[in-house]
Amino acid sequence: MKRNSILLAVWLALAPGLFAEVLPGRYIVELTTEPVTDHMTRVRGRRADLRGTEAEAHRTRVRGEQTAMRGNIERRSGIVLDSVNTVANAMFVQADAATAAQLAQMPGVKRVVPVRMLHRVLDRAVLLHKVSDVWSQFGESNAGAGIKIGIIDTGIEITHPAFQDSSLTVPDSFPRANTVFDLNYTNNKVIVARSYVNLLQYRDVDYTPRDHVGHGTALATIAAGVRSQGPLATIQGVAPKAFLGVYKVFGTPGYNDYASDDAIIKAFDDAVADGMDVISLSVGDDFAPRLSEDLDVAAVERATQAGVIVVIAAGNNGPGLNTIGSPATAPSAISVGATTNDRTFASSVEVSGLSSYVAYNGYTTAGSTPVTGTLVDVATLDGNGLGCSAFQSGSLSGKIALIQRGDCYFEDKLNNARNAGAAGALVYMRDTAPDPIYMSVGAATLPAQAVSYGDGVAIKQALAGQAGLSGTMHFDVGSVPITANRLTDFSAAGPSVDGGIKPEIVAVGSNFYTGTQTLDNYGDMYDSSGYILVDGTSFSTPFVAGTAALLKSLHPGLTVDQYRSMIINNGAAASNMTGGAAGVQQAGGGLVDASAAVNTAVTAYPATLPLGTGGSEVQLGRTLTLTNISGSKDTFTLAADGGSDQFQASIATPTVEVEAGASTDVTVAWNGSGMTAGAYQGAITITSNNTGKTSRVPYWFDSSTGAPASMNIMYSAGSVSRNRTTTVYFRVLDAAGTALSSANPAISTISGGGATGRVVNYDSDWPGMFAVTVRAGFNPGDNVFRLQAGDITLDFTITGN
Repeated sequence: MKRNSILLAVWLALAPGLFAEVLPGRYIVELTTEPVTDHMTRVRGRRADLRGTEAEAHRTRVRGEQTAMRGNIERRSGIVLDSVNTVANAMFVQADAATAAQLAQMPGVKRVVPVRMLHRVLDRAVLLHKVSDVWSQFGESNAGAGIKIGIIDTGIEITHPAFQDSSLTVPDSFPRANTVFDLNYTNNKVIVARSYVNLLQYRDVDYTPRDHVGHGTALATIAAGVRSQGPLATIQGVAPKAFLGVYKVFGTPGYNDYASDDAIIKAFDDAVADGMDVISLSVGDDFAPRLSEDLDVAAVERATQAGVIVVIAAGNNGPGLNTIGSPATAPSAISVGATTNDRTFASSVEVSGLSSYVAYNGYTTAGSTPVTGTLVDVATLDGNGLGCSAFQSGSLSGKIALIQRGDCYFEDKLNNARNAGAAGALVYMRDTAPDPIYMSVGAATLPAQAVSYGDGVAIKQALAGQAGLSGTMHFDVGSVPITANRLTDFSAAGPSVDGGIKPEIVAVGSNFYTGTQTLDNYGDMYDSSGYILVDGTSFSTPFVAGTAALLKSLHPGLTVDQYRSMIINNGAAASNMTGGAAGVQQAGGGLVDASAAVNTAVTAYPATLPLGTGGSEVQLGRTLTLTNISGSKDTFTLAADGGSDQFQASIATPTVEVEAGASTDVTVAWNGSGMTAGAYQGAITITSNNTGKTSRVPYWFDSSTGAPASMNIMYSAGSVSRNRTTTVYFRVLDAAGTALSSANPAISTISGGGATGRVVNYDSDWPGMFAVTVRAGFNPGDNVFRLQAGDITLDFTITGN
């Protein structure tokens, strides 16, 4: 039995449990002849001409094969929906399972796989990442000039102010679209507008490139939007002089909310053929297959072979380790994680001598006029700070009462404060539920706001040390400073499915103010103003794509690997969520620094050094290729940063002299002895004698005993109907985050009357993945289950409705 038919059978067996992961009755039929990119790379090398005579001749051969295969498919009642030949030699087919199994056995067929369904995963950010420094150094008029950025997403709102630039001249052979009508969605800046909604699951009401969601418009604005004025701020994309290509792979909300593999592969195929220099993809599947079985990853790798810089969102399934989604697992892509901005837009409370804090207005109690008064911790009045009992008359006259949530209704707290003469109330949350909420205050009329537990404690401690601090409650939305450059709590982390370092770089992905669509108020990101505040690695990704466009416009003619190195190896330090140093598998090379990247004198290959998994005693070696991309001879000094006494790096030639444009190889060795289980990480630093600037190549090694150290829930429904089943997917990890496929996890019921099935190992399809089916009890309420692997346990709850 052929390997591809075995894979197909496994996928078909799994499909019912994956509900939204596989598109029923839809398959990708990959043929054995190499696609155009592979052929041209083999005979002409990387970055070969994909539209020349030789490429067209091979494309004709591939199309001839596909025509013959079309007959075989149609004779078996299958329908060919589309095909590609540049980044894959594949046909997109509608057929039943029996026909798909027959096709998998046919000569000339490499494999048949079901179509997956994938989900969607700038004002101050340009300062944090030093993009504005690049604009100042080289001029905004050169920021991305001549570079084409492809955005594969939900389409675009072509009339948005961010995409209007009459100074640009449309290149020869552009604009391009799939239909003549769709050329209406192009202009001087948006030079390609293609839609693949016809490949999605359901009939749609709009097959044009128009954006009904807002996601694609937001990404395009971040990558290359021109300066425009929103209600809250003036914004501009990273590479405002770049051209945009729009490749729509999501449909209308309520009709086609997911993209599909075939639509994404077709979009890549067209984007490469259209000559996009950079492709930005903020789409993914948390269930990442092995690299050899992932057709999306194959398309990404071939696009990079063709000279395209591909930037992909790492995913929003973090912060746990081993949560990178597909196709961010592609080794040649730049996978991007998310960090915090330095401000958000919100209502706030300003405390003298401290800071401004995000504060959620209480329902019905917030006006538009700020309230100012002396802050008083009511714990000095009632002993517990909860404000659930009446205060002495006049004890809060003209004051702002600081009250903790708990033990009574918000309405009671506010009325007690008002009766004591308070001008306002600031309610801070409990440690068990620390995030602020919009308080339901009933008939209370006292102006009130809610702040987080941490912010409330900070204010409380300040009042204990200095009574009489003044506070001002601002009920209108404004800019509020927050802690910048920390990993967000959703940013996915590595290692990747092949043990690679992912994400390779991080960028602002929270509190991003950007453009959006005004067409469809059913869209997730609709805003009538055309601007919106967003979070997600989705939005970090186009920022890095825009940075890549800056680099390519200012340093033309380099390879994809060199552009990757410029970005990855020149990042600034990033912090984890608590302020400590972010790990290599959380932040890769660090926080993207456009100025350092554009001014670097050296590139390194590879840009990251994943050293794999081993025991407590190891000897490892790798070769780094350094290229001097400056205009003059330079001397580079190499050193090891990080590591430990148990795991040390040494460099055979710590000082090398390299002519301008030349390359040299340097050998790095690591010796490990007596290592305990866990990650050993650091960087090889490369310092230019001419500039004094240092680049960093991150490395990572997993010293593993094979013992479970943690578990990650990868998917759980959270709630089901009473006495109904649901499947929970999870990974068992060692101390460094590597998935343990040989673990033997068990499941038990803790409370609620639920029942459990057996644990199934799906490592052959998704590395390190396990699944278990559980059933909610007959009675409504929480059902608590416990996973156990070795000495590690993880409880999760399924609520029966």
